[in-house]
Order: sequence, then C-alpha cells, then structure tokens
Amino acid sequence: MRSLIIEDAHELTEIRKSCFKDFWSEEEFRSMLSEKSFFGFREDYGFILCCKALDDVDIVTFCVDPKYRRMGIGKRLLSEVIKFAVKNRCKIFLEVAEKNYPARNLYNSLGFKEISIRKDYYKFKNETQNAVVMKYSSI
Repeated sequence: MRSLIIEDAHELTEIRKSCFKDFWSEEEFRSMLSEKSFFGFREDYGFILCCKALDDVDIVTFCVDPKYRRMGIGKRLLSEVIKFAVKNRCKIFLEVAEKNYPARNLYNSLGFKEISIRKDYYKFKNETQNAVVMKYSSI
C-alpha cells in the first residue's frame, strides 16, 4: 500500500478501464493528482482517489480490477482513507450505485451510513440507477 503519485496515471487509467465503461484518460488522472486537494492510495490491482475540502473527504473513484476482487484489496484501501479521515478529523462521503450490493456491504461493514439518494444518477447501457450517498464520520 502506498500513496498515489502523478506517475501512477497510466496504471490508474488501465485499472479504471477494467471496472467502468466510462474510463478516464491518463491526462485526467494527471490533472487531479497535480492538485493539492486530491490524494489516494493504491495496491497492485486497485486504487482509491479522494478529494479533501476543509473537513470533508469525497471518494472520487474507487477501483479494484474484477479479477482481484474479494481478496481484501478494497477493504485495505478504504481503511487507509478512514485512517486519514480520523487523523484529520474529517467526514468521508461517497456515492454508490443502488444495486452494487457488494460495495454497499463493504461500506456498511466499515461504518458508513446511508444518508440520501440521488435519483437516476448513474447511466448504464440498459438502465439508470439511483446513487446511494453514504457518509463516514468519527467526529
């Protein structure tokens, strides 16, 4: 586990392509990682990218290559963000597709609470899905 750096941009693009149809370009990752407010963590097959503003941390994207899921990578990455938030007295926010039960179960198991719904937030090939907005707070 280590912090994200600008030089990770190409690998982050590849990992995100394996997880989402709407992948982000290497340049988009470089741009975000060059900003002071963005930070994150990575392992070989996954990463989590966040943006900090005042005492809030927003999880911008969180990806684990589908071939390596259910091996604890996601839990370790999310736990690093939680440690950061506790140390810095921050709240964490994220959105997750309503039908993404494995992710929602992970978030719930680590203490995230569902706080609202964003109607038709995600546009998938054959459907739209609501986003469940979740919050973690140790404050």
